[in-house]
Amino acid sequence: MAGLEFKERFDVSSSVITFEQLAKNAPSELSENIDEVAVLILPSHDTDDCFYSGSLDTLDYLNNNALKTEVYANDDEYKELGLHAADIWLGTFFVKNIVIPVFCGLVSSYVYDKLKANKDDKISLKFVVEKKDGKSSTVCYDGKVEDVEKALNAVKEFSNDD
Repeated sequence: MAGLEFKERFDVSSSVITFEQLAKNAPSELSENIDEVAVLILPSHDTDDCFYSGSLDTLDYLNNNALKTEVYANDDEYKELGLHAADIWLGTFFVKNIVIPVFCGLVSSYVYDKLKANKDDKISLKFVVEKKDGKSSTVCYDGKVEDVEKALNAVKEFSNDD
């Protein structure tokens, strides 16, 4: 039985998701303090309620490195989606503009230092980035870890938008 053929994907597009919308519809446990959050870990894999396994480790890593991060779910509603492959499924992140440079540095460190990813490993991640005007854009990347910097560089570009 042959494995699935891997296709690299790198896409930058506008997004309809805004922080204001997320704050308005936030789970009750999160709604009181959502304005203090710099990064939200959103449900992944085109679901409304499932997060990749390891999302809580990513949450802890970002918070332990002074980047206020929350999972966009109540504790009772949090479900993990276990994808069993050699790939790294990092997840979907909503990132406020002001923390983009710090966030990108931490994600890079997390992938290489914490996960010990090799350059030939496959990684899948998605960033919804708030621009200075309050609108947002999405950066999606599925490819080799050695090329993840092109996705992070695309995210960093949004911190320079006027």
